[in-house]
Amino acid sequence: MPENVIFGIDIAKGSSRAKEKPAYAVVVLKDGKAEHYHMVSLHKVLRMAWKEKPQFIAIDNVHELAPDRKTLVLMLSKLPHETKLVQVTGGEHPEPLVKLAKEHGITFDRFDPGAEALACAQLVQMGTGHEVSAFEDKTMIKVSRGRSPGRGGWSQNRYRRKVHGFVRQRAREIEDYLNEQSKLRGFTYTSKVAERFGGYSKAEFLVNAPRSAVHVSSGRYGDVQVSASSIERDALIFKPITTRKRDYIIVGIDPGTTTAVAVLTLDGELRKLHSSRTISIPEVIEMISEEGRPLIIASDVFPTPNAVEKIRRAFNAVLGTPEEMITTEDKIEFAKPYEYSNAHERDAIAAAVSVYRRNRNKFDQIKRKIPAGVNADEAIAQVVRGRSVDAVISTLSKKEEKEPASETARERAGDEVFHLRESLHRYEESVRDMKRYQEELKKELDIRDDEIRELEKIISRQRDMVYKEFKREKEFRIRDKEIAFLRSKVSESGKRIASLNERIHNLKNVRRLEMSGKLLPVKIIQAFTKDSIQKTQAQFGIKKDDIILLKDASGGGAMTAKMIADPGVRAIIICDDMSHAAKEELFRLNVPVLTAKEVKIKFDQDEEIAVIDPEDISNSIDEWNMKAQERRKQEKEEWLASLVDEYRSERRKERRG
Repeated sequence: MPENVIFGIDIAKGSSRAKEKPAYAVVVLKDGKAEHYHMVSLHKVLRMAWKEKPQFIAIDNVHELAPDRKTLVLMLSKLPHETKLVQVTGGEHPEPLVKLAKEHGITFDRFDPGAEALACAQLVQMGTGHEVSAFEDKTMIKVSRGRSPGRGGWSQNRYRRKVHGFVRQRAREIEDYLNEQSKLRGFTYTSKVAERFGGYSKAEFLVNAPRSAVHVSSGRYGDVQVSASSIERDALIFKPITTRKRDYIIVGIDPGTTTAVAVLTLDGELRKLHSSRTISIPEVIEMISEEGRPLIIASDVFPTPNAVEKIRRAFNAVLGTPEEMITTEDKIEFAKPYEYSNAHERDAIAAAVSVYRRNRNKFDQIKRKIPAGVNADEAIAQVVRGRSVDAVISTLSKKEEKEPASETARERAGDEVFHLRESLHRYEESVRDMKRYQEELKKELDIRDDEIRELEKIISRQRDMVYKEFKREKEFRIRDKEIAFLRSKVSESGKRIASLNERIHNLKNVRRLEMSGKLLPVKIIQAFTKDSIQKTQAQFGIKKDDIILLKDASGGGAMTAKMIADPGVRAIIICDDMSHAAKEELFRLNVPVLTAKEVKIKFDQDEEIAVIDPEDISNSIDEWNMKAQERRKQEKEEWLASLVDEYRSERRKERRG
């Protein structure tokens, strides 16, 4: 079976802080063989990592890969989820690579980047180095709209409802997957959704598991976008890639809505302090197991809470619960030497410290009594479990004498057996918890099914109400449009009625003048144009023997002159000059054209109606007729004279010929 793949890297050219991108020497340890690659770009290193999926990428200084924390975090996010970046020279305070290699029996040419990369890979293979961690063991999954629905009418509302429905469907699929994984693997999650018309606009899931354990892919799915990413830490941390020696520890636990765990060594040193609202019992057991072998597990209350008892049984540890409640003053005094963030962490520290202080003298006494070469922690553990000090010292001393050479091997075997027993206890407890959890979920499902049926009935009623409301609003909009249309029609009709009333009034005035015989009405045309003539025709009518006043006689020609003369008007009065073509056409049609100076016209206040004295207009027309007869007579004489001249000219031509 092939071994795990390990990459060793060392910078070969340039610097991560320079403008020019650096090149690296890369060594790939696989199946006991080392493959060397020279002058490789960081982009190609990432491609190789996705191809080979190495367990570790080893380097002597992580800042050779990135100049600052932001760039380093970005690079870490591009690595495969199962690959760990290891700084082989240590964590916050690194040691020289040459020194570490010498301690592990490795020699290399420190001026050869390929040899240095190989040394890094070999050191990691031996368990040396610290993993660079930029992300918590939590994953954030976001489900949102793939595009903005924008504004719009009914069609846009349907599209928005459709997109929100797709987001809700995808979110429920992810929730079903997380529920299934929660049963199988025991991790928990919290969710938050933003409900909108037709479904969700977005949904977020905070999963208490690393990104590598959550198999949800980021990407775009039609109108839905899914993003799954690890949660970035506030600062980079360095974790040893090898587990520390599993020594004995004292654990204080404060269970409840927020669970706090405090881990002390047998010397009273605080090794770990943690609190969380979402951590489960299996996760607490796993966390404690990583810190060491629990000898005493305690709480600050009596009787012992059920959760603390479960954890104690998982490790087969001694119960350290006090016989009476620890007062708040004592808790503050116990936790004073340590830093804590909340009251839950303070109570966990107080539980562990109270046990340590009660047993501190006994621990010191055992350490003074045991001879050299005997494991003090093991002696303390056996005494705490009930054996006498002398019996423990005697037993451990005999073991040291009989089997001095195999002590380390037995200790390792004992650690492994203990670790396996702890794992077995944890898994058995997890199975029992899962079965109880399954029963609880079944009951919850029955309750949810009933609630869903009730909610579906409510939704059906609400849907009917909403449909009726939409229908009524639509009818209201149609009615409002009809009202606005009718109002515009009424307004237009009112204007037309007012115009017609005015026209009727004017026509009555004109008619009264015609019937009186004292004055003759004059129908006014504002301009000598086709439109103006038609407008006067529509308002007052132009008929035979009407007298017409042209306020503006310019612009008209023979066609407009014929148009105004066709009804058989009696005369046309002009206020200014008329074109020669129009005058000639009216003269041909025998329509008198008079100037306003020749006749006396009277206007009303608005100058919309004019009148003239019949005798005055009659005299002016007679005078125009006389002038017209003289002109026609003169034109006829001129025509005859030209005809005679033409005849004589023809005769002269004949004689000459």
